[in-house]
Amino acid sequence: MVDWFTYKGDVLQLVRRIAKHLLEAGVVDGVVSGVSKDGKVSLYIVRGAVEVDESPLDRVLLHGYRGLESAVRAVRERREERLAVLVKPCEARAMVELAKRRQVNLDSSFIIGFDCPGIRVNNTIELGIKEAVSAVPSDELLRDACRRCEVHALPHYDVCISLLASPEIILVGAKTGKGTRVVKFLKESGVLSDRSPQELLLMREEKLRLLSENGRKNLREEEEKLLSAPSNERFSWFMSQLDSCARCGACIKACPLCFCKDCILIKERKNYSPSLFLVTRMLHMADACVCCGKCDEVCPKNIPLSYMFYHLGRRFTSRYNYLAGVDFSNPPRAV
Repeated sequence: MVDWFTYKGDVLQLVRRIAKHLLEAGVVDGVVSGVSKDGKVSLYIVRGAVEVDESPLDRVLLHGYRGLESAVRAVRERREERLAVLVKPCEARAMVELAKRRQVNLDSSFIIGFDCPGIRVNNTIELGIKEAVSAVPSDELLRDACRRCEVHALPHYDVCISLLASPEIILVGAKTGKGTRVVKFLKESGVLSDRSPQELLLMREEKLRLLSENGRKNLREEEEKLLSAPSNERFSWFMSQLDSCARCGACIKACPLCFCKDCILIKERKNYSPSLFLVTRMLHMADACVCCGKCDEVCPKNIPLSYMFYHLGRRFTSRYNYLAGVDFSNPPRAV
């Protein structure tokens, strides 16, 4: 049972307030943030509360980092530290999936998550958190991965922040013991108001339902379009995409779910044909892809990787009724 409270004010200031409290109270050793330079953000771990106000937390959440870093990867590679991290639902799914594979410790992490209506293709720097996570964009404005997203609510979090019901009245809820203690502190400090009105919670649930339905509809339409083409044309298109692979490994390095320290695909990539390289990677992602779209963003050949990985993976996992990163009790199927 999640207790929801309301907040009226700037959402970024709320995030900063939570981050400062986590650091000051010793709940975490650092907050996964970034430093801004030349209009881009590089990954940086904030260690003190005084640094929080200078951190581009909004851009980290919406745009990620230059290069191949991700917030989830930062937590995964620093398991010895207690880190707080800002995530969208796809990234929270990655955290859950990694926890099932014993690659992150959710007990030592602190997840601050947002309900997400989908990220725009041309998401400008000027578009802040409030606008990005409250308004529902039309399908043509969304990134490819976001158009087929089935999960717009966080499957796991310590503190959830939602603007879906209203951009002016922000919902704040806690799911874990450590999250509840933070929300209690915010309530006692006068940051949060009384418990959320039931109508706001119902509005949030309805918005989430419609978003998930739309994602599944887009998935079905993509699959129907794919299967409606003659098999020889499908095969020809598929092979043309595989053969254009540069075997650079950018998709592996950017993926939050790829965690092997001694990756054979990276080490021996020049000994693989382009098609064998990608097919092997697809098999590895069959039950793990959370449709975050990081691979699409970094592929130098513009191969629709999230489309290929997610559709092939869903055909595999549908027979097991398995959706990556949403259920702790359901074990991975391909490991």
